[in-house]
Amino acid sequence: MKRVITLLLALVMVLSLAACGAGGADNKTVSGTLPEIVDRIYENADLDAETRDFVDSDIYGPVTMEIDAESMVYYFGVDIPDAEEAVFSEPMMNAKAFSVCLVRVKDGTDVEALKADIKANADPRKWICVGVEDSDVRVESIGNVVLLVMAENSEKYTESFLSLAE
Repeated sequence: MKRVITLLLALVMVLSLAACGAGGADNKTVSGTLPEIVDRIYENADLDAETRDFVDSDIYGPVTMEIDAESMVYYFGVDIPDAEEAVFSEPMMNAKAFSVCLVRVKDGTDVEALKADIKANADPRKWICVGVEDSDVRVESIGNVVLLVMAENSEKYTESFLSLAE
C-alpha cells in the first residue's frame, strides 16, 4: 500500500511540474525599448548579403519611428486602443514592400485575439505599386509585444524576434 501511495505522489509531482513548465511559455518577455528591439531583430536576422546591405543602409534602408494612435490602422490594419507604444520600421522610398511594426500593449490585453485581428486586417498592398504575398505577412508575439512583418523572407525577421524571448 505504501508503494502505491508513493507511486501516486510521484506521479502527481511529475504532472504538477509538467503543468508549471507549460505555463512558462506564456510568461516570456522581451526587454528594451521598441526601437532597440527592432535594431536587435535586424542584427540577429539571418539575411542574405543584399538584404543585409538594405537593412544596414543609412541612405535607403528602413527608418524606425513612433506610430501615433491615428496611424495605428494604417500600419497594423486595426485600431489598438490598448497600445502603450508602437513603432514602424520602413524605408522612406523603396521599390520593394517592407514593413516591420511593433506594438507593446497593456497587461491583460488578449494578445492572441489581437494577433488574429492584425493578421486578418493588415494590408500587404498598402504601398503604391508594390506589395507582398499573404504568406509574407507574419504576426508574432512575446509577452505583451506584438510584431507585424510584411516583407519578402518575413520568416527571417520573425525567427529573429522570437529568439529575443527571455
